[in-house]
Parts: sequence; C-alpha cells; structure tokens
Amino acid sequence: MRYDRALDRVLVDLTNGCSFAFPPRLAQELQDATVDQIAEVEVLGAGSGLHWEALDVDLSLPGLMAGLVGTAAHMAGRAGRATSPAKASAARTNGARGGRPRRSAGG
Repeated sequence: MRYDRALDRVLVDLTNGCSFAFPPRLAQELQDATVDQIAEVEVLGAGSGLHWEALDVDLSLPGLMAGLVGTAAHMAGRAGRATSPAKASAARTNGARGGRPRRSAGG
C-alpha cells in the first residue's frame, strides 16, 4: 500500500497478486487533503480498509473497488459525468431532434 505522487494514485497490492489503484481526489473525504496527508495511508485490519490518521478518514477497500467514493449525495453529483466525443455528438443530434428518442412500445 502506498501513494504514488507522480501518478497521483493510491496503489494497493492484493494478496491474490492483483493490484488496485485510485486517484485520491475521487474519494469525497480526501478531496481537500494535501499530498503529504494522502501519503500517510495505512492498511486497516486484514486489508479490508484504508486509514488516514491525520484526516480521521477510513475507506472500505471493497467499497472503493465497487466505485463507492462518498455519501449518496456526493455519488449523485458524480453521476453522468463521463464524456466522449461520441456522447457529445449524440447529445447534439438528439437535441436538434427535440430530445432523447422515445422507446418504442415493443422494445
């Protein structure tokens, strides 16, 4: 378990040989933390969580791996943020047609 400053990622090596990494700013509780504070990450118990003593923050590793990075309100604010040129083009096309196409009765 470590924080890689160059990649701006918390890196977790699992006992099964897999690795998991996440940008700390993704987690609601770490958004205002300094890089020095983030670097002070510790493993909780048998590896089920991460702990930042100076921040009084505990994060569940299974929760992080499932994409749970904050409260329900925080998660709702993150929804729909994925963008791509294809998504932007489809939105413009649908907007020009009056919005999202309605589903057909049979499908």
